[in-house]
Amino acid sequence: MKKLLLVAAALLLMGAGETPSPVTVYSGGPILTMDGDNPATVEAVAVKGDHILAVGDLALVTRAAGKRAVQVDLKGRTMLPGFIDAHGHMGFVGQNAFMAQLQPPPVGGVASIAQMQDALRDFARGQAAPVLIGNGYDDSQLAERRHPTRADLDAVSPNVPILVLHVSGHFASMNSAMLKLVGYSPDTPDPKGGVIRREADGKTPNGVIEETAMYPLLKLLAPPNLEASIAPLVKAAKIYASYGITTGQDGRVMPENWPALEEAAKRGLFPIDVVSLVSFERDWPETVRSRIGRSYSGRLRIAGIKLTLDGSPQGRTAWLKDPVPIPPDGQKEGYAGYPAIDLKLFNAKLADAAKNGWQVFVHVNGDAAAQALIDGVRANALAGHRTIAIHNQVVQLDQLKEMKTLDIQPSFFANHTFYWGDWHRDVSLGAKRADFISPQATAWSLGLRPTAHNDSPVVPPDMLRLVWSSVTRRTQSGDILGPLERISPYRALQQVTINAAWQIGEDASKGSITAGKRADMVVLDSNPLSVDPNNLHAIKVVATIKDGATIFGSLE
Repeated sequence: MKKLLLVAAALLLMGAGETPSPVTVYSGGPILTMDGDNPATVEAVAVKGDHILAVGDLALVTRAAGKRAVQVDLKGRTMLPGFIDAHGHMGFVGQNAFMAQLQPPPVGGVASIAQMQDALRDFARGQAAPVLIGNGYDDSQLAERRHPTRADLDAVSPNVPILVLHVSGHFASMNSAMLKLVGYSPDTPDPKGGVIRREADGKTPNGVIEETAMYPLLKLLAPPNLEASIAPLVKAAKIYASYGITTGQDGRVMPENWPALEEAAKRGLFPIDVVSLVSFERDWPETVRSRIGRSYSGRLRIAGIKLTLDGSPQGRTAWLKDPVPIPPDGQKEGYAGYPAIDLKLFNAKLADAAKNGWQVFVHVNGDAAAQALIDGVRANALAGHRTIAIHNQVVQLDQLKEMKTLDIQPSFFANHTFYWGDWHRDVSLGAKRADFISPQATAWSLGLRPTAHNDSPVVPPDMLRLVWSSVTRRTQSGDILGPLERISPYRALQQVTINAAWQIGEDASKGSITAGKRADMVVLDSNPLSVDPNNLHAIKVVATIKDGATIFGSLE
């Protein structure tokens, strides 16, 4: 009945006359609308320009579209609303493409420090860059189970400054030349919210840095000029489109990155919508502050402010209530991570957001960090303002209940169960906490509206693998981590479509295939609701449609 009413409404709006071209009708395969709390499949959808004209039975949609409409046969393939990236770092996805690739399997091939050294040498061959930068190494997946040190990188080159970034984005390692370039010496103190790891003498930097100690690297990582900054952004947007994403997120924009985003949008270079979050640990001019929470301009908008309360659970810098089972190098028994921001500053930033009516997005991994967010929302009159808690890896049941009361909505880094589940169980969290990591089923049962994300480039923006992780919770070893927190394929799809739109306040215009909404769709080679759940990650994106135009793939 609902789908018939949608078509009838379209017909009434049109009157008796025939709809002018261009109108396209898609049919011939399952069309999952994601409109409602239960799965709904329709026969056809008509698109006029950049909006959905009609949805429902083929005969009625064809009538609404008119005789001149173009008919597109899905050939048995499945259409859904375009995927929405609930959290990621689109700008860095683009920059990453221009760095040495140091990811471990299954994403890359670096499984030891020796292989990392080879990858850096291969990347440097024939290049004349003043510094050598690599990204994606993962100490938890290296044979040595440690971070590369200054000595390891000096073996690649003692003279060319070398910087390698951890897959989490919360650590880096440098050779001696890079340490000198950054200005880190035995006399440099650890910054607030960060650590400069030391040699056995307790003074000499060993090359590894954590959290806020990475801030001096921002200028080194920035492209040399505006044009060079725009190219990675456009490349990243195209990468996102290839994964069926029609709305991406640049989830921690720094002041030095904003001009490139703004200019790319002005030039109309983004094939997808880009939601940006401004890093509110930094100061922003009024010209930017005045745009927070406003509508799109050139497919770019600032949805809200971003704050970071702690670090990475796989890196053991998440701020926990109870100690980690095995402390990282340089830490003693009883170590439980630490806050990445002064709590007085954090609360002052929350108060600023509340005063201006801005939506707040906060990185919280540990349960101590989650509690600081809950306390901050309550103390700064942000209850009911749809604050988004990002990651929530170690959030506890009582905290989820408080989040429901305060309208703090969780966005889960659900792929952690696959990429680091075994590590969390054995090293960073222990079995009990690991079983409750990313508690999506519990969040749903409490009436929260959760989303899931990849936090790209931490892992690729592969939305079907993300859905698979939410459904199976399978680790790399094949273990199932916390089976009670598995959710259905439909719930998992809601988390990357309609719920993701709702969390950023855009569900009136996207997130479901509904008459009147934007014509943002993805076509898959299989139906996620009918395939074996263990094979969800093998589904391929056939085409991505943004505002009615195909921006990736083909339906020919």
